Amino acid sequence: MRRRIGTRKGTSRPRTRLDRALAITLVSGVGLLVILGLVFSMAYGSKQITSRATDLHNADETLRSATVARAQVGLAVHLLTVDDVFGTNSAEAIDLSVSEAEVALQDLQAGADRLEADATADVTAAVTAARRLGETTETTLQAVKEGDVDAARALSVTHDDDFQTALTELERLRNQLAQSVEASDDFLGRVGTGARFLVAFLIPAAVIFIYRDLLLRQHRHTELEGRLESERRLSRAREEFIANASHELRTPLTGISGLAQILAEDPAITQSPTATELLDLIISESHDLARMVEDLLTTARLDAGALHFDFDYVSIHDVVRDVVEPMVKAGTDIEWDCEPAVIRADGLRTRQVLRNLLSNAQKYGGSPIEIRGAIEGRTYRCEVIDDGEGVPESIRDHMFERFVQRGRAGVSDSVGLGLAIVHALTHGMGGSVTYRRAARRTVFTVRLPLAEDLTALDHEWESGTAGLLETRLGLEG
Repeated sequence: MRRRIGTRKGTSRPRTRLDRALAITLVSGVGLLVILGLVFSMAYGSKQITSRATDLHNADETLRSATVARAQVGLAVHLLTVDDVFGTNSAEAIDLSVSEAEVALQDLQAGADRLEADATADVTAAVTAARRLGETTETTLQAVKEGDVDAARALSVTHDDDFQTALTELERLRNQLAQSVEASDDFLGRVGTGARFLVAFLIPAAVIFIYRDLLLRQHRHTELEGRLESERRLSRAREEFIANASHELRTPLTGISGLAQILAEDPAITQSPTATELLDLIISESHDLARMVEDLLTTARLDAGALHFDFDYVSIHDVVRDVVEPMVKAGTDIEWDCEPAVIRADGLRTRQVLRNLLSNAQKYGGSPIEIRGAIEGRTYRCEVIDDGEGVPESIRDHMFERFVQRGRAGVSDSVGLGLAIVHALTHGMGGSVTYRRAARRTVFTVRLPLAEDLTALDHEWESGTAGLLETRLGLEG
């Protein structure tokens, strides 16, 4: 059997579609990651601006409190000094200044606590200076309350120095925080601009791409439907042509075979060895041609999914006899020994399987051809054996495919469908077919399922009570 396997085309299209889908997925994933990164960056920037703005507010409040405390302490010390020098009485004004200074002192301490607790920048120097100013303010106010002019004037000098230190550190911190807020706001603005650009670009691009992809899919779908319809029409036309051709060929073939059989029984013909040989050749070739026509029709039905099996109780003995007798009459040397059994199969298709295997053995093997059958478990094993060279090693994996031949020289009367049809029919009937070499002989083994409850039926067959067997089969069917 020569192997004729065409080169498969069109395999690059699925690969192209796969690469395109992978590229689309990667681009979409990268775009989504970029957008998510921008969103998180905007959220982080907003959080940073809020934190720095809170720190800036706390620094401003602390600086304001320090300024108020310094002013009220200075005013209280000044009024106390004036009363001491000029003998005036400014007690009410001094009490008011002390009260305002104490409120400012509380605000100063609270501001330092908030800076230390909430700040995201380095506030150590500013907080330390603010706390030192608070301590000096408290000490100076105590001296003012006690009326100690000299101590109050001396402490006011230290108070002014601590205020200048606190003022310097708080202004430095405020400027640092203001610059940080400005930088974060600028970064957030750039990120927002980039996000708006990406959204404004990606959304129309995605819409255009999706619309284009939908159009391409619709076009491919329409094209595919057209191709499928063309394939259906072609398949129907091919099936009709093969069916018509098979019918037209079967009619003359049946006539030729029948006339040849009649002539073969004519005494005038049988007396001539040459005529007998020619008639045997006509009968053999007509049988081969009829088998080829049947194979073509079966192949067409397989392709169209229109091949149906008419399952029934089938006698292996009858099947083998119906197939072997015409071939023996045509001059083929066949020896057969089959254990009687009944299988559940399609009788017509079973005969076709056996006929194809015998034809294959006749072409590629040699006389005698043997048929051996036996029950094996719940299946029936039928072997067709010939002494041919067997199937070449190079095509054994494809021997049951269509249009595969052994490739022997001088053998060209085959289209390479016989074994493929054997394989399809046996599997369609729930069986199997295998090939092996044993004792330098070629063996094709077909296994088909046995009918149920065969013990009594086989005994009746062996006893020759075929009529009772047929009656029971009819009742069970």
